[in-house]
Amino acid sequence: MATFLAIDGNLARITGWYRFEPGMPLFTEENMHQLNDVCWMRIQDLHDELVCAKDEQGTWWIIKPFKDRLAPSVVEAIFGFTANARLVDTLPLNNITRGNMREFGVETAPHRITLKRPDGEDRLTTVARYTLGSASPWLAEAGDGETLFPTTYLRTNFYGRDKRIHVVSGNILHIFKDGLEALRDPSPFQFNQDELRAITISYADPAKQDLRLSRISAEASWAIVAPVITGADEDNVTRLISNLLNIKAVRVEDAIEVKLSDKPVFTIKLEGTWGEKTREIRIFESFTQEGDDQQYCHATVNDRPVVFTLQASPRASHTGSYARLIKAICELPVLPKKSLAQIRMANKRIAVSELPTDLSSLRSMKFADLDTRDIARFSLRSTRGNGGVRMLMIPGDAESKVEDTWMFATAGSRYRKAELSQVNRFLNGLSNIPVEKVVADAAPGEDMGALLAQYGLDDPDYILSVLPRPCMVRATIFGHDLPMVKDRQPRTFLLRRFADPATGRRVWFGSETGSNSVCMLSTKFTRLLSLRAEKWQDRNLLNFPISAVRRLTLDFQQAPLVLDYEYMGETWSGTLKGEDITPRINPHRAAFYLRQLQKLKVSQWLDPADEDAHVALRNPAFSVKLELEMTDYSDAEETVVKQAEDISTVPEEMLQESSEDTDAAILRSLATMERKTHSVTRTLQIAPAAYDSDRPFFYGRVKETNQLFILTFDDAQSLAGDILDM
Repeated sequence: MATFLAIDGNLARITGWYRFEPGMPLFTEENMHQLNDVCWMRIQDLHDELVCAKDEQGTWWIIKPFKDRLAPSVVEAIFGFTANARLVDTLPLNNITRGNMREFGVETAPHRITLKRPDGEDRLTTVARYTLGSASPWLAEAGDGETLFPTTYLRTNFYGRDKRIHVVSGNILHIFKDGLEALRDPSPFQFNQDELRAITISYADPAKQDLRLSRISAEASWAIVAPVITGADEDNVTRLISNLLNIKAVRVEDAIEVKLSDKPVFTIKLEGTWGEKTREIRIFESFTQEGDDQQYCHATVNDRPVVFTLQASPRASHTGSYARLIKAICELPVLPKKSLAQIRMANKRIAVSELPTDLSSLRSMKFADLDTRDIARFSLRSTRGNGGVRMLMIPGDAESKVEDTWMFATAGSRYRKAELSQVNRFLNGLSNIPVEKVVADAAPGEDMGALLAQYGLDDPDYILSVLPRPCMVRATIFGHDLPMVKDRQPRTFLLRRFADPATGRRVWFGSETGSNSVCMLSTKFTRLLSLRAEKWQDRNLLNFPISAVRRLTLDFQQAPLVLDYEYMGETWSGTLKGEDITPRINPHRAAFYLRQLQKLKVSQWLDPADEDAHVALRNPAFSVKLELEMTDYSDAEETVVKQAEDISTVPEEMLQESSEDTDAAILRSLATMERKTHSVTRTLQIAPAAYDSDRPFFYGRVKETNQLFILTFDDAQSLAGDILDM
C-alpha cells in the first residue's frame, strides 16, 4: 500500500506540475471560497517584508516590522486580484525565456504575496501564494467583445516547484509603486457613522471655547451643547464627518521620526457606541516644505503610533506657459459629465482647512428649527395693545381625502377659515429662512435678561407662540380603548424692531424663550408679520354650495337680470325689464357662472377704511347679488374648534361604556341631526381702479359685511360673462 501526503490540499506539490489552461482561475474555486476566512497575509519585495493580521473587528493591521493599520484599499486590491485572476498564457521554460527574466520582473522586481487561514488546530493553512512580476503588454478580453483588461507576469509555487511564468488578467502593481511602507492606511479615522454620538473640538488658543456636538441616536438631529445650546447645521455636520472619514495623508511616518510642536492647534475627539475608548485626532500648525509652496500640517491619532502629513489648505494650481496649457487642453479626453465629476472627486485631496470646525459654520442658522407638519396651533400677539391673531389647525383625514384646514381668529371674533398659502408662507419662513446672523450668545446657565434688554427683547413688538401637535397614545383602561394625549411644550419667540447697537441701523431681532442666543432676522420672514385680519383671511370670496342658491341678480347699471334657480331639477327661470326671458337662459353658461363664483379668489383683502377703494366704489360699474338658503352648521363648527383647541382634555363621555370613538360619535350626530336654515344675501359691488396701469385691477366690496378687496382684471371680467342666448 502507498500513502500520499497532500500538502495545502493539492497533489501538485508532490508531482511538481499543475495543468494550467487559458481561461482557468489562478486558484481553485475551493480555495477562493476560503478567502473570507483569511486572517494572515505576508507581502514581500526585494528589500522589505510586511506581515499583516486581521483582528476580531475585521480590521487589518501590520504587525511586522512595525505596528500600524493596513490600508483597506490594499486589502481590497489584493483579495480582488487573487479571486479574479485568470490564466491568459504560459511562457515555455527555454533559453529565450531565461534570457529575458529582467523583462518579466518575477526575479528582478518581485512582489510576493501569501494568504493564510486558520485550520482549526491553532495553525495556519496557505490559501494562495504567488509572485507578481512586471506588467505584461497583452490585454485580456472579458468575453463581451468590448472590455479589455491589463495583464501581469506572475509565477506561483503554490502547486509545486513550477518555475513557469504565467500571464494573468488584472494588475495591482500600482499599490506598490511607493514601497511597502506606503501601504499604511493614509486615513486617520475609521469608524461607523451610525455609531457616532458626540464630537468635541478643543482649541489650544485660550480665546477660543471648546465646541461640543451631541445626538442621542443615529436618527436624531445633531445639537450643539457647548459653548452654547442650539441646533446644529445638519449639512455641515455631515460634511465634517464625511471629511474626517475621507481625509487622506500625503505621508505616514513613525512617530519617532518626526518632531512635533508641544501643543496641537486643535483636537477633534469622537465618542460613540463602539465602546468607552474615544478616537482623537490632533492637528498641529501648518508648514511648507523646501521647494514646495503648498501648505501642510502634521496630525496624530490616539490609536496608531504614527504621524500623518496632511494637506493644510487646498492645493494651489499653477499654470505654465500658454503653449503647455493649450497642448494639455487639446490632449484631454472627451468624457461624459458624470465620469469627469468622478475623476475630479477621486483626484481631490481633502484639506484640513475644509473641515468645518468653528461655531459659526456648525450652528444652525435657522431662527426656529421647526417641522411645519408638526405644528397644531400658533398665535402672534403684540405687546403694544390687545391685538393678536390665533391660528388653529383642524386635522383632515387621509383616507377620506379631507385636507387639513387652518382657522384664524382675531380679538373678539369667531374662528374663520384662513388663507392656506399665507399660513404656509409664514410657517416655512419661520422654519426654513435663515437668520442674517447670530449677534450674541449667553453661556449655558447665564441669565439672559441683560442680553435681551440690550436688543430690546425685554419689551418685544411681537410674541409668537407655537404649539406642536400632541403625541397621541392609545391605552386600555378598565377594558376600554381610550386615546390619551401627551402635550409637548409650546415654544415662544420674542421679536423686536430695534436699533442695532453696533451700527445704529434699525433691524429685527429675535430670540426663543429658554434659548441663549439673539439673532438678527431676515426681512424675508419679518415682512410676513401681521396682526391684520385681512392678511390671514381665506382669499375665497364666497363660500357656498350650489344647492343653497335660490336667486342670482346681475346689475350692469341697466335693468337687472334676475335669475331663479331650482337645484333639484337644475332648472333656471328669469326676468329682464319685467319680461320673462326663461327661454333665452343658457343653463350651461349659468351653471358655469356659479362655479366661477365658487372658485373666485380675491388678490388682496383691504382695510375696511381704505380711502381709495371707497372713492372708486361710490359708483360701482356693476354688481352681483347672490341669495342663498344656507344650513346652519355653527354648532358643529364650534364643536370641532373646541375639540381642536382643547385636545388635552379627555371628555367625560369617554369613561362610559361604548364601542365607538366618542369624537367620531359626536361629529356623526351633528352631521345627521335635522338642521335649521337661514337666508343669506351677498352682494358684490365692483369698480375699476381710478388710475392708469399696465396691469389694471378692480376694487370690490361685499355690501352686507363691508369687506373691501381687490380683483384682477381677468377675474373681474369673468363676472361680466353673458348667460343669455341672443
